[in-house]
Amino acid sequence: MRKAWPRLCLACAATIVAGCLLQPTFLGPQSGARPQGFVRSDRQVVMQADARPSLQPSSESASFSMLGRASAAALCALVAVSADRRSRQRAEKVVVRMFPTRARSRQKTMRRFEPFGEMPAWSRKPLLRKRLKQPWRKRPTKKLSMKGRYWIERSRVACHYNINIHQLTKYVLRAFKEGRKHPIDHLMQILESRIDNFLWRVGLAPTMAAARWMVRENHIQIRHAPKDSDYQPPDWVTTNVPATLLMLGDEIRVRPKKRSIGLANKHQDEEGEVDVPSHLEWDREELIGRYNDVCDSNEIGINVCEDFLLYNFLGPEGVRQRHIRWFEGTTIPIPKIYNGGRIRPTPENILNMKKGAGLRLRGRRRPPGLWGKTGSTMLNNPWEYGKKVKV
Repeated sequence: MRKAWPRLCLACAATIVAGCLLQPTFLGPQSGARPQGFVRSDRQVVMQADARPSLQPSSESASFSMLGRASAAALCALVAVSADRRSRQRAEKVVVRMFPTRARSRQKTMRRFEPFGEMPAWSRKPLLRKRLKQPWRKRPTKKLSMKGRYWIERSRVACHYNINIHQLTKYVLRAFKEGRKHPIDHLMQILESRIDNFLWRVGLAPTMAAARWMVRENHIQIRHAPKDSDYQPPDWVTTNVPATLLMLGDEIRVRPKKRSIGLANKHQDEEGEVDVPSHLEWDREELIGRYNDVCDSNEIGINVCEDFLLYNFLGPEGVRQRHIRWFEGTTIPIPKIYNGGRIRPTPENILNMKKGAGLRLRGRRRPPGLWGKTGSTMLNNPWEYGKKVKV
């Protein structure tokens, strides 16, 4: 309702102006109007000797009146449109000022994280060191805690690969789930197998964000390696998912379009010769490459401290792995439900119930099957089979 008020006011103003300009006096005397050549006196009505001749409508005056009417209407419409346009422009400017962007600049991020290590894929511009000394600072800077150092190392990896913390946590869970001896090395291999990282490593994009943009704009195609099965993957598929993980033998190329090839050649000319890792292949002329093997731990694109990453994800506030137990000899998971106050029917709990372990304990050491019971009656009967106990 508030937005409609300016337009309503403008329309009313235009109507008033048009009404004032188009009064009958503008067009000359009408049939019911008093003639200007007569003067009413108290005694009698006499004709003035020097009175002007009466105005009679003619073809020229009629055409002039029509022209004036059209000109006045056009002028009013032009004034209303221009005023409405100015009001809209002012409203747009106000909206832009009220909602500024909150994106942190790349220079601020580099100034914060560069002392702990470089992030090569974050920005092509070097760090601008404006002021190294701060004489106005009276108090020394606060010492960085160990928890803050863990967060900085985690943020460095996330900024380098242009992913958020949620994506990085999913990769960490996958790396720890594999059961490798060195989970951090396995995590870095997963990150190095992303298709946007492949474009940055071969010099097809100046930064990881530019590589992500190229994938999102459908400039990259992928051909998966054939498998030993009846299903054969298609020849070349255009992908727009930067998080695509490459498998051994996958081939990547620039889409055979004029715009895509021109963009790829421009980026390669700007970057120049790039040291391609040994596990990757890339032809600068044909714009085609291959993912041959996992990345070696000595050829990772960023230097990281494994201890800080390991402690961050394995500490008391690290990632939480889902603990699942299955019934013995089956793939049916043991549910984690309340089940009327009974404990989970895991093999260990069933064995302890059969042994009668903990029946005489008190307090928190008492087994959950006896909580809230005054006598020796157990909620969990190991010899009972039915709906109460799921064995």
